[in-house]
Amino acid sequence: MMKLGKIFLVLGMGMFLTLAAFNNTMTLQGTFGAVKSAVDMQGTFKVPVLMWRAIENPTLIWLCVAGIILTEAIAGLLCLWGAWRLWSARSSGAVFNAAKTAAIVGLSLAAVLYSLGFQAIAGEWFMLWQNRSAQTLDEAFRNFASATLIMLWLNTPDT
Repeated sequence: MMKLGKIFLVLGMGMFLTLAAFNNTMTLQGTFGAVKSAVDMQGTFKVPVLMWRAIENPTLIWLCVAGIILTEAIAGLLCLWGAWRLWSARSSGAVFNAAKTAAIVGLSLAAVLYSLGFQAIAGEWFMLWQNRSAQTLDEAFRNFASATLIMLWLNTPDT
């Protein structure tokens, strides 16, 4: 039963990440706007000593958008592949443990995206925490925590 729980949680995270990448691709202008509002620092307190960090170059903003979408897609596909591998290996504890790699890599990539990309870079470097109308950091923490908790539980040995 624990194996099934692990499989379905990895599957759920894979579906979430893949859908996030898909939705961000389907609404590119909205995604661009969300990223732009974070990196141009217009919602911050506009402290002059920090505003040099702001990015207003559309090409750089599109690179950020592409990086987010690609990371979500790769992490999602790794989780989906990992869920399939876990499902296929569910009859043996040793084989199941050996089949965890793709899922752990996908979950790790998701955790890094939301921790480094959203919380550290967007939240602190671009001071997104000062923008009270943006819920980005709360969502990023939820996604980071979900990926990390699933990964920690998945990494426990199975028999």
